[in-house]
Amino acid sequence: MVRSWLVLLLVPAVMFPAPAQAYVDPGSGSLAVQGIIAAILGVGLTLRLYWRRIRDRLRGRPQRDDETDADA
Repeated sequence: MVRSWLVLLLVPAVMFPAPAQAYVDPGSGSLAVQGIIAAILGVGLTLRLYWRRIRDRLRGRPQRDDETDADA
């Protein structure tokens, strides 16, 4: 149901694009690259901090609430 609505909204936008009338300077491109790098590093740091919990959940081990992450 949702997929059909999404297709109905996106098909006209792809078939009849409007000219952008915009200029992207090198500073904007640099800012976009920095944002992408920051997002990748943020996901990596989050995975590193919660790796033990993720690994245990995937392996089917029970989680213990009293365990502290002393090695993190």
